[in-house]
Amino acid sequence: TALRRRRTTIKRALLDQTLVSGIGNIYADEALWAAKVHYEQPTATLSAGRAARLLAEVRLVLGKALAEGGTSFDAQYVNVNGASGYFSHSLNAYGQQGRPGPRCGTPIVRESFMNRGSHLCPHCQRLRTPRISPA
Repeated sequence: TALRRRRTTIKRALLDQTLVSGIGNIYADEALWAAKVHYEQPTATLSAGRAARLLAEVRLVLGKALAEGGTSFDAQYVNVNGASGYFSHSLNAYGQQGRPGPRCGTPIVRESFMNRGSHLCPHCQRLRTPRISPA
């Protein structure tokens, strides 16, 4: 309910640490890919079911990332023993631009978003407009 009440886009809401903490750019892209939601989808247009599915995917992505030791791309992000996390080997969208997506084979694209990137499948993650009932 809190997610859908925000008047913003879904990825901005996911990255808002006052709404839910712990979701960064990588995990947001992965959860949005898994839920087949476009990062610029307005939060107010998400159905309750779609929002619930997205939040379930967030939980799955974060759980898998924790189990695999997180996502390490350089020596700055390692565990207390100096070992890198292995979740970077499981990424479906983030950093995969130009590669065929594992779900449908459409190449993953990277688009500019808030001075960073947003990675998505242009086929599976279409921006959806809400249906308007005839008057």
